[in-house]
Amino acid sequence: MCGKPTLSWIAVRYIDSMAERHEPSLEELFRKAVEFGLSFVELHHCMLPSYDRKMLNAVCGLLSQYGLGVSQLTCAPDFTHPDERFRENELEHMKTMVEVARVLGASGVRVTVGCAHEGVSLQQGVEWATRYILRLLDFAEPRGIKLGLENHYKDRLWKDVDFAFHPDVFLEVFHRLEDTPVGVNFDASNPLMVGEDPLRILREVKHKVWHMHASDRRVGEYQHTVVGEGDVNYDAIMSELSSIVYCGFISLEDGNPFGDDGTRRSLAFLRRKIEEHFGSS
Repeated sequence: MCGKPTLSWIAVRYIDSMAERHEPSLEELFRKAVEFGLSFVELHHCMLPSYDRKMLNAVCGLLSQYGLGVSQLTCAPDFTHPDERFRENELEHMKTMVEVARVLGASGVRVTVGCAHEGVSLQQGVEWATRYILRLLDFAEPRGIKLGLENHYKDRLWKDVDFAFHPDVFLEVFHRLEDTPVGVNFDASNPLMVGEDPLRILREVKHKVWHMHASDRRVGEYQHTVVGEGDVNYDAIMSELSSIVYCGFISLEDGNPFGDDGTRRSLAFLRRKIEEHFGSS
């Protein structure tokens, strides 16, 4: 029987410092997760110092030490780049990320369509993204790794916005992949960047969602807020998820500007809303 959704945490407020200076360390990050009462973390690929097996084994040891699992390895492939060689390199990198996810015991990998490059037409971008995601699926599925296509706006390491930042484009790619095992990582606040209602997307894709980014912000503002203190209607979103007895991951996408206090407030809000909408299911 399906139970409640499982909380996870991706500390996007640390992405830059971890990518540039390895601060905080993964052990410090895992210790915080336990202090927050969590059993799962989500890792952005750049949080890992390297992808060699020795390092991954060390990370696995730390995860075991702190009693943590990995809900998702978050990646941002650019499958809409106009250079075919670049797209092929992105695919090879993503195959490595699938192997990393497998070694870490992650449920799956977050995938994106790609950047909005000048001169790439809607038809080209949609076709390239669909083709490369399906090729990645052929590699990931036999290894037991799910793919979660996100209604994405902009990776923190990107200069450009996502090719599919507008819901119409994202949904076109989604519907091309709908009858495949490619799932969805639903982001609750990204549509607010373009003044769109997140529910519009969720209602169309909810049957394929297995992982969710619980983020919050004000309409049109890139800076995250504490979850529950922005413009996302979480009662409506939780109601939509409970209608399908959702029991996947709800991962706090934590870019709040208030540090650990903001994280605690966000987690308290999410725990309260899960209890309200899913009860003792």
